[in-house]
Amino acid sequence: MLTGTVLAQVIPLLVAPLLTRLYAPGAFGLQTLFMSLAAGLAVLATCRLDLAVVLPDSEDEARQVGALVLCLVAVVVGTSLMVAVTAAPELARRLGYPDQTVWIWLLPLAVASIALTQLSVAFATRQQRFPTIAKANVANQAGFALGALAIGLLGAWSEGLAVAKFLGQVLGLSVVVFGCALMPSLIPSVCSWRAMRDVGDKYRQFLIFNTPYSLLGSLARDVPVYLFSATSSVAAAGYFALARTVLLAPTLVTSNALSQVFYREAVASQGSGRLEQLTMHLLRLGLLAGAPLFAFVAVWGDVVFVVLFGAPWRQAGVFAMMMAPAAWMSIQTGWPERLFEVRMRQGVSFSIQVASDVTTASLFAVTLLAGGGVELAVGVFAVANVIYHSVYLSAIFCVSVFSAARLASLLARGWAWFVLLCLVLGGWRLIIGAGLVSAMAAMLAAGSLALAIALRHWRRGIPAEVKEG
Repeated sequence: MLTGTVLAQVIPLLVAPLLTRLYAPGAFGLQTLFMSLAAGLAVLATCRLDLAVVLPDSEDEARQVGALVLCLVAVVVGTSLMVAVTAAPELARRLGYPDQTVWIWLLPLAVASIALTQLSVAFATRQQRFPTIAKANVANQAGFALGALAIGLLGAWSEGLAVAKFLGQVLGLSVVVFGCALMPSLIPSVCSWRAMRDVGDKYRQFLIFNTPYSLLGSLARDVPVYLFSATSSVAAAGYFALARTVLLAPTLVTSNALSQVFYREAVASQGSGRLEQLTMHLLRLGLLAGAPLFAFVAVWGDVVFVVLFGAPWRQAGVFAMMMAPAAWMSIQTGWPERLFEVRMRQGVSFSIQVASDVTTASLFAVTLLAGGGVELAVGVFAVANVIYHSVYLSAIFCVSVFSAARLASLLARGWAWFVLLCLVLGGWRLIIGAGLVSAMAAMLAAGSLALAIALRHWRRGIPAEVKEG
């Protein structure tokens, strides 16, 4: 999972310097807007009951959950298609792209593809077919990269990146479905409305808590893109989208690589001291090994973005510098949040998510619309996210009955390490200069330090089954 997920995240990063020279910033903003809306509607389509597929002991019960999800997907996709048919031009205008409607038409199909992928991954996780999940992630990103390059070389179409994202999603879905031969698993041998109603009632907490939690999380994460687009700042939306793509790559690597494996492990060993030990080891690994990389971005982000993506993208680098601490903290919450599902305490995560999303979105909107400026609004957004991830991590330890003192000590150690690295790298830039050679040397030092710490902690105390996953 780790190897496949790393490769899946490396692919779009490798082609990004080419794409930024083929597409305008507005195209990146549109791509992010398209995927955000599709992901949000996919949450409604599954009601996050796909997460419940892993839990039942009975295969037939798991298939009944799958059948219920398929029915929900059909309803949401059908409704989305009707809206697209009747209101595509108006929707495109209100969202800041009045002359582009192809992406509106693709939304229902993208929703279906994302929802079915989530359901298929749940069944593959149940079967412990992690290599196939990893291959699907790689196929998704490779399909996007090839499609985006092909469309970009044929012509600078502003909707090209959104179309390429859709093509990659379909390719990834095909790999996981056919690679695991999942078609018989997705539909039970006897499809019963009563059975689906029973499993829906049994796992209703996923509907009550996980659905609004995931939906709000998806929408709140992209509030800057929505508001930038709605206020005709499509270039700022593109800068924010690129900065977030680069910063979230490590988060997606750890979340996608560890989340499914950790979920399965947590279900098997819940209530034991072994689970707390595993969580602490992985958290220490993420905090200490991730700090050098994100500290480097916090100090050198503007220089790196100009070198990699071109001078017009310097503003994206400034955004990345401001959001680096929040991105570093997001790594620490991406994979252990499954403990809420294991403990059936989704209400706690839901309450935190709602409070955080409303607060973050409100602060960002007020700052931007009151004339505070784009950079100040992004800074407020970043600080709010740091606070959110800290509170969220504390709640994970609370519901899991883990040691709060150990968590506080580890977080204090992690932040001290991060600040120290920023001071050292900042001094490096101030004394030696902000040239390309200086930036490359600083990047090499930070990367080497991160790798050394990661290898040291990975060899100490990570269970063999997690390493194999």
